[in-house]
Amino acid sequence: MSLKIELILINRNVSPGIPCFQLSHFFCGVMICVFFCSITLAQTKDGRTQVQKSRELSIEELKQIWSSIKNSKINKQFKDGSIDSWGDVARIIFDELQKIQSCSNQREAFQFYINQFGKHGAQADFRWLFALRSQGLTADRSVAPPSREKKKVERRRSELLVAELQVRMFLKSPELLARYYHSVAWFNFMFGEYSFPFHLHKCYQCLHEGERSDEYWWFAQNFLIMLHATGRDDLLKGAKPEDLKPQFKKWSDWLIENGMYLRPSKKTHYWVLDEGEKARKEGYVPFVLNQKLPPLVVRPKYPFPDWKGPSPAKPQDYFEME
Repeated sequence: MSLKIELILINRNVSPGIPCFQLSHFFCGVMICVFFCSITLAQTKDGRTQVQKSRELSIEELKQIWSSIKNSKINKQFKDGSIDSWGDVARIIFDELQKIQSCSNQREAFQFYINQFGKHGAQADFRWLFALRSQGLTADRSVAPPSREKKKVERRRSELLVAELQVRMFLKSPELLARYYHSVAWFNFMFGEYSFPFHLHKCYQCLHEGERSDEYWWFAQNFLIMLHATGRDDLLKGAKPEDLKPQFKKWSDWLIENGMYLRPSKKTHYWVLDEGEKARKEGYVPFVLNQKLPPLVVRPKYPFPDWKGPSPAKPQDYFEME
């Protein structure tokens, strides 16, 4: 039996799962940036613009970039928890991470950056994540990587690299997968009514049918998050980062049989198998028709469980900034 995903979009003029937002006037000036540039521009003495080639970043420079991101301060002139209070943070973290985006030793630099996750507390982890999202570098943030157009090749390479490093990190340290999923559940995009079926379909194309093989790491990252959200971490025993296809097959076969009986936990932000409904064959019809999961009952209050200090804005506000 094959896993067939069908999306029915009624009276919508936007892509599935991708909300249509309007930027607030405050952030129009902050976030108008080119996300995929690998070079910077400088002014010569006579005013002409010249191209500066990317260069290698030293470990000391990488530490300074991370320190600037980690220690970026919210603007206390604005109300706590408002999106405007995060404006200074948004500007700093974007500019700092852009240095990694533009360097010549990108793999080494991003490896250093990814390794910081889970080591410095919730506020630091949120800035870590916010910076990646501001550059469009998290695979769970959208339903597919950038196209293969020449003008997007650098951003595409960066996104796939970040996805690979995350996959390797999650398999090595499962507790970091659980921590990262906490933020995914808080943002509430990947498992939305339209986006989850789309993510699932794309993963199936790549990890089961062998399509889009050059985007393997993107969909491997998506798969690990979906598997974790549905409580099947046990399937990852002995998994190899470079080949998660066997694990995906086991999980997708299980999902075909049990997905219609998954229900949101009443205590946590996960889906659990309802054995009683399975015994009674009371399947969730939207899953049967379109592979939609019932919405979570419990949503995280904060992006990470150990949150202390200034409040985050609402998840929707960050989408508007991105």
